[in-house]
Amino acid sequence: MVGLLEKAIGFDPTLQEFSQKLPEMQACFVPPVPYTRDKLFQQQVIGEPLIVTGFPVPVQPPVLDLPLEDRGQAIIQWLSKNRASRKYRVYTGPTGVKRYLTLAEIASKWSKNTSAFGVTDLHIRGTNMERLIDIEVLSRFNLLPGSSPIARYQEMFSFVISSYGYVTDSHSDAPDSSNYCFVGKKLWLAWDTDQGRQVGLQDIERTSVQGRARFNLADWLSLPSARWFVVEQGEALFLPAHYTHKVITLEPYVGVGSFFVSLPNCLRLLEHWIIRSPLWSRGDKYDENASVLGDIAETVANTILGLQQGSAARQSQWGYDFLEQSANHFISTRSGADLQYLLEDSRFGKVADVIPAPWPR
Repeated sequence: MVGLLEKAIGFDPTLQEFSQKLPEMQACFVPPVPYTRDKLFQQQVIGEPLIVTGFPVPVQPPVLDLPLEDRGQAIIQWLSKNRASRKYRVYTGPTGVKRYLTLAEIASKWSKNTSAFGVTDLHIRGTNMERLIDIEVLSRFNLLPGSSPIARYQEMFSFVISSYGYVTDSHSDAPDSSNYCFVGKKLWLAWDTDQGRQVGLQDIERTSVQGRARFNLADWLSLPSARWFVVEQGEALFLPAHYTHKVITLEPYVGVGSFFVSLPNCLRLLEHWIIRSPLWSRGDKYDENASVLGDIAETVANTILGLQQGSAARQSQWGYDFLEQSANHFISTRSGADLQYLLEDSRFGKVADVIPAPWPR
């Protein structure tokens, strides 16, 4: 891991002090673990990052039938042969200059690997790229695709493609996120957004930033929530929404990712949005997204009610058996005043009403 950090310093000078901080760095490292359904939902309940090996591969045959080490290159070859004229937003260079490239141009740029660039807005759902990517693998427990059109948009199922040395500045996402790596390697540094703000760490989604967001290694290490990890070929990451993160591409990367709401994480996410204001509300002058939170709460409540008499297989798919555990954990880790505030919000209350738990009514 020391070698990875040394490599990252060349792209992000804020990490230069790592050699003096090795014991602290080792203490907050999150290693990958073998995937199990229970582990995935348990981490969603408590709101902690999870990196897993052995997660089902979200790709269609014949790429699925290839060896692990060949799948990434096969995906790039598929993109390079796509002749669609539509262009996608790409960020290039150390300052993140916006450009617009076709799929074939993105594949060519990635293969040449001569300049830093990254793309995350290459949406897959509803396009012919579903012939390549099996989106249901990462969506089996995701409630967003079954919600209203405006809430469904928050899923943003897309390719994540970046070149060696590309740095994604400190930011947070609206829902929890998933990311599966076909090829490459990324270093992630993450921390609770509110804790980071208290020591001066910036988040470009929530703070007006001049240049790069402020990040200081010592300040980051002082946070109880400081976490770092590496995601590489064949691994999947699940990251809670309250974690700000900066990401450094250490090897040319191709993956897919999306944002999700599940039954095990629904209470935590509703609280997150009600208290902190969701990112989809930023810059929404005409309240076009005002209904999103309510729509998601409605979908969650209706799903729970529909599963009460559902088959064991469907309940297992959606993590229904983790609902009571999620509610009990939530209640035991919040103050009475915070719980009362949330229960008075009709959107949170609608979901709490259908989860058997000792709510302080």
